[in-house]
Amino acid sequence: MRGPKLAPLYLIMLAACFAVSASLGLAWEKKLDAPQAGPDILRAQAAGGDEQEEQDYTSRETRVENGTSQRIYRDGGGLRAHYTFVNFDKDRLAADFGMTARDYKNYLAGYGYSEADMARLKAWREKARKFAWEKALLLGGKTAGEKALAGVDTDYDTRLRAILLSRGMALRAGNLIECDIPAIVKRNIKLFNPLAAGFQKISAEKGYSDEDTVGAALSLVQTALRYKVPPNIENGVHTGGLLPPARAMLSGWGDCDTKTALLASILGNWSGMRMVGVAVPGHYLMAIRRLPGKGDMFVRYEGLEYVLVEPAGPAWLEPGSVGAHTAALLAAGEGYRVEPFF
Repeated sequence: MRGPKLAPLYLIMLAACFAVSASLGLAWEKKLDAPQAGPDILRAQAAGGDEQEEQDYTSRETRVENGTSQRIYRDGGGLRAHYTFVNFDKDRLAADFGMTARDYKNYLAGYGYSEADMARLKAWREKARKFAWEKALLLGGKTAGEKALAGVDTDYDTRLRAILLSRGMALRAGNLIECDIPAIVKRNIKLFNPLAAGFQKISAEKGYSDEDTVGAALSLVQTALRYKVPPNIENGVHTGGLLPPARAMLSGWGDCDTKTALLASILGNWSGMRMVGVAVPGHYLMAIRRLPGKGDMFVRYEGLEYVLVEPAGPAWLEPGSVGAHTAALLAAGEGYRVEPFF
């Protein structure tokens, strides 16, 4: 007897709730649109219309400048790069790096994001918001609905940041996306341990100081790898205008942030090495923790001096020296941002 009486009452209440939901739907329509991440922040602009070239890994040797050369080739099931270059002690040195083709493919998949990635996340958010709104509205009205939407928004932001972090990117103020250089460096240190060990062996054989060892790695990155600006979007993937370190080594080129991440990934293998990234408008470089010598350019971070290092090249600049353009950027009123690598 009670069932037939309660069912119509329940349906009337449910209809009323949906009526309220419908009346508020127009007002909440905009709230169901996910705020999209803004444009990518690029560190450098292309100069001279330099085009991206296809890397086929056909065995070849290319002369660069300052007596340097690079040979990038396939070796069985792997990819290898061999570089020769001259360090600040005027010694001719060599460095090798390689990965299996499978490891390299998996490595590249961990960098950059696609519109499809963002579309899937947005679709989840819209579905989650609609479900949370309707459920909360039935149980607690508009106030509960607003709280539920806020919870979904927080979850969306967490998921967005997690996706970007997993791809070497970060969401910055103003909803802008840029490459997370410190995160990229941390991720690549172990991978570059064999290369760092090679530099250590050379240093032991030649009696180099720690400063000489840093200079050897810096010379490789500055001069043996050509300077070239990566595309912001490549094969549908937003790169942030950066090649991850292993790709830079196996392609033979990169720009300021690409080369900075590569150099820091090598130097990060030595205990006691402390480094920071230095971001200025349209440019990126780094600094190493040591007392500055006479004429050295440096920045302060947490009360300590860090000597500037300019990995971009192609200029052959020792630690403490930067290009005229970089010096002007550092001195400009816009300032710079210092971020520790680890």
